[in-house]
Amino acid sequence: MYKNNIKSVILHILFKSNNILCTVTTIKGSTLFWISAGSKKYCGAKKITLTVIISMLKTILEYFIKLKIKNIHINLNGFNKHKRVVLKYFKYSFINILSITNNTKFPHNGCKNLKKQYI
Repeated sequence: MYKNNIKSVILHILFKSNNILCTVTTIKGSTLFWISAGSKKYCGAKKITLTVIISMLKTILEYFIKLKIKNIHINLNGFNKHKRVVLKYFKYSFINILSITNNTKFPHNGCKNLKKQYI
């Protein structure tokens, strides 16, 4: 199978308001592995706690060890106060981080709509 020849992958982490989704893809974009806080059998407000994030990252790291993946690109989306924990966790592991991107879209009140003229 081609999965043993993979040198680097992309780790997409999406922080939602009530869930966390992690997807591991190849450089071309095909999905290899995914995990969410709901699939770890957590429910409600427990899904976005620090312990759940660390348990998810341990599962992802075990997957990387199984496939012998050494290099990753990290793609972060969404808002959460534990984003730095994700980066520190992979920094102190054996994996080389090639790039970190933060694609969080945050509106800064942008353009205003024109007021209607009443005649």
